[in-house]
Amino acid sequence: MKIGNEALVIARHIADFLNTYAPSQKTASMHTLKSYQTSLALYISFLEAIKGITQTSLNRKCFERPFVEEWLGWLAAIRGCRPETCNNRLASLRVFLKYLGSRDIQFLYLFNDACSIDRRKYQKKKVEGLSRDAVAGRSRASNTI
Repeated sequence: MKIGNEALVIARHIADFLNTYAPSQKTASMHTLKSYQTSLALYISFLEAIKGITQTSLNRKCFERPFVEEWLGWLAAIRGCRPETCNNRLASLRVFLKYLGSRDIQFLYLFNDACSIDRRKYQKKKVEGLSRDAVAGRSRASNTI
């Protein structure tokens, strides 16, 4: 099976993004780097399993808005990801697409398309703090020690 030229270009950019650019330019956090890697791996898995697109047939169309939106739905419905996780995966993919567009102008529109995808809505958890009485009681207890 012959690898398409565009597939080879995209694969090289993915490798460079994960192995060189992200660790040196984006973050030193191993958690963030792992998130980038996981997000791209999940996207490639989605393309293979659902769309029948192999790594050797990757092309720019694979990263266009309809595919990304379908991937987000797949993450939620099939993988059971919560909206917060879907948003994180989308953010990671956007970072890669921004990188891809900055390295090869023919891919720049993909980042713009991805940025126009709305984040998933979710209910923010309310953080419960200590009451004034609890804080006052705690400070009195620490003064008596």
